[in-house]
Amino acid sequence: MPENWITSIGLDIGTSTTKFIASQLLISESGNGFSLPSCQIVDRRVTYSSPIYTTPLINDYKIDMDKITCILEREYGNSQIRMENVKAGAIIITGEAAQKENAQSIIHYLADRAGDFVVATAGADLEGILAGKGSGALRRSTQVEGIIANIDIGGGTANVALFQNGRAIQTITFNVGGRLIRLTESGRIVYISDAIQLWLKKNDFYLELGDTLTFPQVQEICNKMSDSMFSFLSGCPQYSAELLLLDSQPTEIFPIDEVIISGGIGQMMRNGPPATIRNVTKYGDIGPQLAHSLNESIHACSFIFTQAQETTKATVIGAGMQNTEVSGATIYVNEALLPIKNIPICTIPVVEKNHQWEPESFQIRLGDLLEQAGKIYHAKENEPPIALALSNIPNCTYQILQELSASILEQFRNNFPSSHCLVILCDSDIAKALGQAIARRCHGTLDILCIDQIDFTYGDYIDLGLPVAGESISISVKTLAF
Repeated sequence: MPENWITSIGLDIGTSTTKFIASQLLISESGNGFSLPSCQIVDRRVTYSSPIYTTPLINDYKIDMDKITCILEREYGNSQIRMENVKAGAIIITGEAAQKENAQSIIHYLADRAGDFVVATAGADLEGILAGKGSGALRRSTQVEGIIANIDIGGGTANVALFQNGRAIQTITFNVGGRLIRLTESGRIVYISDAIQLWLKKNDFYLELGDTLTFPQVQEICNKMSDSMFSFLSGCPQYSAELLLLDSQPTEIFPIDEVIISGGIGQMMRNGPPATIRNVTKYGDIGPQLAHSLNESIHACSFIFTQAQETTKATVIGAGMQNTEVSGATIYVNEALLPIKNIPICTIPVVEKNHQWEPESFQIRLGDLLEQAGKIYHAKENEPPIALALSNIPNCTYQILQELSASILEQFRNNFPSSHCLVILCDSDIAKALGQAIARRCHGTLDILCIDQIDFTYGDYIDLGLPVAGESISISVKTLAF
């Protein structure tokens, strides 16, 4: 089985900071006479880590594309990496930066100039899951009983992802972060996020731009913010904690056994407590005090607190790799739609281990999966929101095929009503029959792309390429490597 090292980079553009990392990934290849090599990451070494930059903004609504490009070019030089030698990568825009007007155009502009990378503007749910992978929380959940919560806290949000048995089971996002209130060295307020204004007033903090906060006042705000978040996670909300939730969030959460904290604030929690207002404001915000308050709050809770393997670089501590294959020869594809790049993969077993085909059970599981996917992934107009990957497919009788196609169509329409394109990946040779069955049911209201004989075991994103032989098309399966 051939093995080789490849160079990979990662660029994370966050609310407060931007980071660049270079890695060497050891790739183990396997293949046969009917496909190009299939790859798996078996080892990873970080070879270069950039300084942490303040994310450059033109104003409150736009990222400075020129300065981001300069950072990327500078760090290619500092890492002594030639662009043509980079074989894989990921560029992720996270936090409040993902909501900027030009976030989508920037991420694809950079990817086009830096390599054929996995690219994504990560909403809060996806950011939380990525950070949980990078911090070690997902792996930890495979080693211990119970539910592991990773809380990734940066400048604008605290993204919570709950993991159990190696998979994400719930995400929650709080407006808790170091740059929600920005201060001068003397404590004068120069910015207050709209996201926390109501929570502040409910807790009798009446702040105005230009006011000067004392050290005890900053302590009180951060202590109450920390206590609010942890009280919600403990199942007993206090201090109007629900007002810190971002958008529509669950009112109930699974019981948490262990907590890991990543992100810039997670890194600051390893420092000593600030002693003066100047200690607090050394980054122009409340981050250092918030970190100390979180330390105090979490140790007052019943959670086990475990150190993160990665903190500031948890969201994208590595980068994407991809393997290229050729699809099966009997697929259902409209070639006019190709190529399509960077479709997130959502995998579901058609039958669970040691079970027979149960249409009701599959429909419930599929509905839950697509509901979560709808919260995590935000598709661009006229592009498929996800690629639904069907694994563990049973011997497909006519009845099973019809029941399977009916469930997929119903749940996809329920959860992605504005989408006009459905992509399905199969690990067995049923793509054409399944695609035709769904096409008959939808009466032309959806574009269907159904592809089989794809190994998506380690996949996070997929590219669908142009035809290469007969009906077969080229496929690139991409993995976010942490």
